[in-house]
Amino acid sequence: MQKTHTYYLILFMVCISSTVWSQVFPVNITPQVIPPYSLKLSEYSTSVSDKIILNLLLTDITESNRQVNLKFFVENNAGLSIQSTDVVIGANPIFLDGGVPLRLSNLDLQAYFEFQNLRGISPQQYSVPLPEGLYRFCFEVYDAKSGQQISRKSCTSVYLVLNDPPFLNLPNRGEQVLMRDPQNIIFQWTPRHLNATNVEYEFTLAELWDNQMDPQAAFLASRPLYQTNTFATTLLYGPGETSLLPDKTYGWRVKAMVSDGISETSVFKNNGYSEIYYFTYTGSCAEPEYILAESKNTTTQKILWQGVEHIRYNVQYRKKEAENAIWFDGGTINEYTTVYNLEPGTTYEFRVGGQCLDNGPYTYSQIYEFTTTLTPDEESTYNCGITPEIIITNQDPLSQLVVNETFTAGDFPVTVKEVEGTNGSFSGWGYIIVPYLQDTRLKVSFDNIQINSDYQLLDGVVVTDYDENWGGVDDISNEIDAVIDLTEGILDVLEDIVDKIREGELTGEDIDAVLDKIKGDLPADEIKDLQEMSDQMNTLEDQLDSAETEEEKKKVQDQIDALNNEIADKLEDVKDKISDLIIKAIEKYYRQNKSQESNLVSSYDAVYNFSSSTTTEGASQEDQEGVIEEGFEFEEEIEISTIPEEVIQAFDVQEKYHLYFFSKSIAENKEDKETVRNFIDKALEIEIDLPKIMKQSQDQGDSEDNTINLLVESIEKALKGLIDKYKYNYLEK
Repeated sequence: MQKTHTYYLILFMVCISSTVWSQVFPVNITPQVIPPYSLKLSEYSTSVSDKIILNLLLTDITESNRQVNLKFFVENNAGLSIQSTDVVIGANPIFLDGGVPLRLSNLDLQAYFEFQNLRGISPQQYSVPLPEGLYRFCFEVYDAKSGQQISRKSCTSVYLVLNDPPFLNLPNRGEQVLMRDPQNIIFQWTPRHLNATNVEYEFTLAELWDNQMDPQAAFLASRPLYQTNTFATTLLYGPGETSLLPDKTYGWRVKAMVSDGISETSVFKNNGYSEIYYFTYTGSCAEPEYILAESKNTTTQKILWQGVEHIRYNVQYRKKEAENAIWFDGGTINEYTTVYNLEPGTTYEFRVGGQCLDNGPYTYSQIYEFTTTLTPDEESTYNCGITPEIIITNQDPLSQLVVNETFTAGDFPVTVKEVEGTNGSFSGWGYIIVPYLQDTRLKVSFDNIQINSDYQLLDGVVVTDYDENWGGVDDISNEIDAVIDLTEGILDVLEDIVDKIREGELTGEDIDAVLDKIKGDLPADEIKDLQEMSDQMNTLEDQLDSAETEEEKKKVQDQIDALNNEIADKLEDVKDKISDLIIKAIEKYYRQNKSQESNLVSSYDAVYNFSSSTTTEGASQEDQEGVIEEGFEFEEEIEISTIPEEVIQAFDVQEKYHLYFFSKSIAENKEDKETVRNFIDKALEIEIDLPKIMKQSQDQGDSEDNTINLLVESIEKALKGLIDKYKYNYLEK
């Protein structure tokens, strides 16, 4: 009888379900959001261009002039839920005729987007862009007389994102721009938007009167000298515009915007404004002249020019029309330089800047182009194990060699990182790139070698700094990324950084870059102290560059070496503090559970039928060290509901047993820093970053005890995760 009742109940529910799902609403509704998507709801009520399209269709062709009302929703997965009120003030009446589609836009629906008619949003939220993310714009239709819903809730999903403003290219920040007659200045920027179309740029130029004021602040306080709108990413400031005055400083910026001619659409960060760049308009320092590029082979170009009373030059080059291409720099005191390691068959842009005063800005030429040759068979010109036959006819000694210049040793270009000497004889170190070793960078050193005026090695030996196991292979050109990216945890990163600092391989600028990359992993106070020391390093390096006598250079270099050791000592101290605090947390977790050791062993023995006489002291070393060796094995996958209760209890006993002895093993080996570091690194595998948790706690001003308590919780999670991963992967109960 009970089965019969159950059968009728199921049949009744199926009938109800079929009735619900078969319900057909008389109105079909289809919303559409038109890109670019504005992130401000207020703009949907004020825009004069179509941003939302709503198509309505009354399917009953026998009906006509049926008045309906709408309900509007904005939702996201983060919990935001905005909807129109039941009574929308100012809404236009909507009438539907059967079989006749009706098209509405935000121009017709403006009242639905006004703040007074919305719920679930504050006045502050209404006037600023919504957070980036995936949103659903939904509508429902209701009968105006009965209030009954007569359509399904129909939605369209859009991803709202704010685009980055333009990146300014030319003139560069702090650059000198040469006066020309007639006036002719090229301004250039790079767009960075992804989902915006028909983007217009507002260009603004202003004269900066106060030279003692920060140029960006001075720009904001100045009236625009020239302002115009353009759809291009290059602007020619020619003789038809306001004349610029010699030896005056000017600031400029660009605003990206999407506009319908009356109102703007909020699709850019910082309201679309770029950074503010500034330049000096000068006639006292001319740009280099007669610039030419000579192709030497598929990957090498020689660039030549004629200087005009310059003391130093800088050559900038980058790939043409490459997305987010950056300028690469190469300094020299000669009127030529050679650019190596280019890509065959590729077009590059380049320009040459000249410096007229020590530590002064560069005056750059216009942008030129060259295209590297493309060898049909694309075979490398380097031959492993064969001595290249390079004939050197120029025996004129090179007068001076400076850091970041390049000379050739055999057929390998050597980039100089440290050098001393003059009149063709030089000592120091740098690096070479080996193409047949996948462009590996190898550190090299040289002592009293002879170099001619074509930057070719005449006499002497360039020695690679490596042992038989290739332990000295070093990627110098990308050194910072190599230190950060090739290690697993912050402790390994700090150790590598310390080694490189003690060896003098990192400049103050390099250390700044390292600190910028690891600031998210170290306490803010420690980063602040390290940054102050890095600033001191930069100051000393500037003093070294300006030192004139060998005695002055040696004195400053000794100070740099001492500061390098101080920075390395500070980093080692930070590393030890991280380890010590985590060790304290591990010890606390161990002590909290130590009183349960006998019970854990007894329970473990009872479950696995171990000898009743087994204790911690009596257990074999193999048993204690092998707490991560044992586990459960299933002959086949089973559903969780079929696991017997005694097996679930066994899981619980095993987990507690392993957790305790795992923590005990680490705590009793705390002097072994490698063991502790391995545990910290392994915790990263299950996404538990103990040093970062410690940093966040300390940055919030927590006491050491509170930080340790927070670490204890994370350590327990890490222990459980590691045991699950390496010991047993059973189905969770």
